[in-house]
Amino acid sequence: MSQQITEILTQVVLAALTALTGILVIVIYALKDRAIKWLQTHTTTAQQGIIAQIAREAFAFAESQDAYIKGKDKLSAAIDYAAKELQRRGINADRQKLLATIEAAWMQYNKPRNIVAPAITVNSSDGDVNDAVEKIARALESELSKSL
Repeated sequence: MSQQITEILTQVVLAALTALTGILVIVIYALKDRAIKWLQTHTTTAQQGIIAQIAREAFAFAESQDAYIKGKDKLSAAIDYAAKELQRRGINADRQKLLATIEAAWMQYNKPRNIVAPAITVNSSDGDVNDAVEKIARALESELSKSL
């Protein structure tokens, strides 16, 4: 009688363990995809900084290719450059994130600059108008170089 009970209990325990293992595999598989998506969307602050730096590099690269590529092709080249560089560094960023970061770099580069023209006194004794214009241009150039 005890041998029959032992056999029945062994079968019940094995069936329970098999069912539990099956449920555990299903749960792990379902959580795996969610965990991967969560990790991909929650990059660290350091990675965000690296992505921004690479986006600025990608923007500069695309701008330097101005003689060869234009418009959307230039933006696509910048995104490709950034994606390859980030992949080389082991950072995954989706195309939309790269597009937004590169456009932010473009906006930063093209933002209006407030340049204050220095006060220049031009006297009639300074010579002709061309000399005065050159004097103003040199002063503006000097101020512009300071602001960049």
